[in-house]
Amino acid sequence: MRIGILETGRPAPSLAAEYGSYPDMVATLLAAGDGQLEFARYAVLEDELPAEVDDCDGYVVTGSRFAVMEETPWMLRLESFLRHAMAAERPIFGICFGHQILAKAMGGVVKKAGQGWQLGLKRYHLVKRPDWMDPAPDSIVLNAFHQDQVQEIPDGAEIIATAIACPVAGLAYGDKAFSLQAHPEFSVEFERALLQANSGKTVPTDLGREALSDLTAGTETDAPLVARWVRRFFLGQPPA
Repeated sequence: MRIGILETGRPAPSLAAEYGSYPDMVATLLAAGDGQLEFARYAVLEDELPAEVDDCDGYVVTGSRFAVMEETPWMLRLESFLRHAMAAERPIFGICFGHQILAKAMGGVVKKAGQGWQLGLKRYHLVKRPDWMDPAPDSIVLNAFHQDQVQEIPDGAEIIATAIACPVAGLAYGDKAFSLQAHPEFSVEFERALLQANSGKTVPTDLGREALSDLTAGTETDAPLVARWVRRFFLGQPPA
């Protein structure tokens, strides 16, 4: 199965040199070594999109430092592409910015959240469990790095994950798409490096310090579980 990774953002060069690009992280997250998924990469932020939605069997939309409210030309073209992909029933998985722009493309509303920055390890409660998520725990822990959130969900979507400070933490669009506000593709090491690079700059020093305090040696997230969900979602596999 050919998965198109739609690149909407990039880490700082120093971070990318050590941890790779966002498409690298997505491919690492989803590749299980069995050859069932192969990946094509599209630099959407440089206006590169698949010529047709049928060029790939499914799509992942990455995270980004940009805000969907900017509505730059490439973002608007991406929104149009996502609507066409949904109509063509090409499965889509959105991460952070990808979660937000898919919601916006389908009629939802995204704004800067009154709760402020969400950084570091966050726990999300699962309130719906589509077939490809079963079996699933009551909650999952993933890395977060955002201040924008989906404020109104589109028609046809339902919330699958939530938190007090992030009510719309996950959305499912039937069997066509799903998305998460958090970053399953971020390793704890990358999240730590990202916080260190941005504390006192992009994010307030005190919030960065607080988030870093949770990222101690041996910290783990539920990223491997989410990776299994995404693979089942794309491949149509039954639950384990």
